[in-house]
Amino acid sequence: MHLGQVTRDTAFQVDQVPDPELRAKLLRLGFLDGRVTCRHNIRNGPVVITRDGTELAIGRSLAGEIRISEAAET
Repeated sequence: MHLGQVTRDTAFQVDQVPDPELRAKLLRLGFLDGRVTCRHNIRNGPVVITRDGTELAIGRSLAGEIRISEAAET
């Protein structure tokens, strides 16, 4: 599954980010270290994700390249 397919309020974890620069940015912001939640998935627009109070909007085309999986329950 890719990030562009996630629905609002769904928890997931990021598995694969093909772009090394984006991967480094997501790692610095803490989005690669655990459970992430989709705040909004705007049709034909960005996917807004959140983790520990940090929100990030990722463009639709880039979201289609990021692989995710269902987050384990905590």
